[in-house]
Amino acid sequence: MTTALQGAMPGVVARSRAMRELLPLVARLAEARSPVLLEGESGTGKDLFAHWLHYGGSRREGPFIKVHCPSVPGELLESELFGHERGAFTDARQAKAGKIEMAAGGTVYFDQIQDLTPAMQAKLLRVVEERRFERVGGTRTIEVDVRFVASSNVDLADAVRRGRFREDLFHRLNVVPLVLPPLRNRREDIPFLAEAFLARERERGATGASDLALETLDLLKGYLWPGNVRELRSVVERAALLTPSGEIPPTALPAHVLEQPATLWAGRDRRPTLKDVELAYIRYVLDAVKGNQTRAAAVLGISRKALWEKRRRHGLG
Repeated sequence: MTTALQGAMPGVVARSRAMRELLPLVARLAEARSPVLLEGESGTGKDLFAHWLHYGGSRREGPFIKVHCPSVPGELLESELFGHERGAFTDARQAKAGKIEMAAGGTVYFDQIQDLTPAMQAKLLRVVEERRFERVGGTRTIEVDVRFVASSNVDLADAVRRGRFREDLFHRLNVVPLVLPPLRNRREDIPFLAEAFLARERERGATGASDLALETLDLLKGYLWPGNVRELRSVVERAALLTPSGEIPPTALPAHVLEQPATLWAGRDRRPTLKDVELAYIRYVLDAVKGNQTRAAAVLGISRKALWEKRRRHGLG
């Protein structure tokens, strides 16, 4: 599927139903002023969609300012966001505008907003609601026309229930939530994404590989992709580097992609039981997500409690 918005903001493949249903909503939201919350697992493309919301709408001529919340120390974040006046603290030798003020007329994007401290969540709530704030050490109220976009790779509603995120800020940001599907739920897109990543490597001169062999594509489509699109890109880049010309064969793929459930029973002298299959698949998923219980349960489509029960029943530590 190709849309006008896709043409204006390349990089998103939308052959799957999950993505085709998402794109019209993104196109409408690009023209809106309301805050948008992007939720999804790591590697699903939240940064790309944040750019899309900005550059696909009426604010495209304004600045796009990203705040990567985990990378800014808590004691510096207030000044980073709101700016400061001269003399506000020891090293404040001159006044400085913050990222929210710099984003006037455009968009400010809070990446991994779940990492904001409770104090910063409270301060941000006022700005999102009123579009006004004061610099650190200042008394003058600054009004700003800015669009807020936030992303999280955890379930913020669950974080609210656990007391780790402010409920009022969550509801203010969650006006129109966009939940990006994991790659395992949009397998139709995998061949097209893989081909696009390979084409990018050819353009960079990193490989002369023509395409991916059909068996290679089948293996890519069968893998779980716990790292989602970001992991697929890394796998294709690696395979391209190992294939100077011709089709990329399965042997160019890393072992963890080759050793997936579809190949687990090769060479066995008996048919596996249902218990065998379940045990092997649970082990495979846990290994793929590096032991993360929450993500493993999500991949398996069960609750964490149900996963714990299955692990206990199968004797998995």
